[in-house]
Amino acid sequence: MRADAARNLEAVLTTGARMLAADPGASIASIAAEAGVDRRTVYRRFACREELLGAIYEARVTAIEQAIEDARLREAPVAVALHRYVENIVAVNRTWPVDLARMLADDAIRRRRDACVAEVEAFLRRASDEGLLRRDQPQCWAGPLLPELVNLAAHRQAHLSPGQAADVVVDTYLHGVGVPRQRSQDPPAVRGQVA
Repeated sequence: MRADAARNLEAVLTTGARMLAADPGASIASIAAEAGVDRRTVYRRFACREELLGAIYEARVTAIEQAIEDARLREAPVAVALHRYVENIVAVNRTWPVDLARMLADDAIRRRRDACVAEVEAFLRRASDEGLLRRDQPQCWAGPLLPELVNLAAHRQAHLSPGQAADVVVDTYLHGVGVPRQRSQDPPAVRGQVA
């Protein structure tokens, strides 16, 4: 594919992801106009919105796979890998906003995403084994919590760069939002009470 054709395709896909996330009824013509390409160019590549959505889902899953690979979840020190992963996924979520339920209706896409989830779950077990994550939490708590924090940072903290968002997510994920209590202090409800 020629460089200009690749740029046009990337523009159509990222613009399509953004516009279809905001308005599922967005037309291919409006997506082409917003992307700065001729609508005939888009129609030659995608006969209908469903084909465009399929290409967007493919691009998103490929970006997730690349984000995981770049984070080096198996090799890098756990804290470094966690930060890289979160930073990369924040960027993916901002670039490729999609209706996840609709995306996962595609069996091939769902299988690829499930493989990504398994890779992250293995990494979180490694993080727990290496002492970065607490072991006193319910077994299925840390895994689902991480993507929720990433999504909040990606969409509710859009003013932060992906790196800054990763700083907030990793700190919150590893340390919570409460002020740590000193073990020697009485709990707040007990202070000041006479025994």
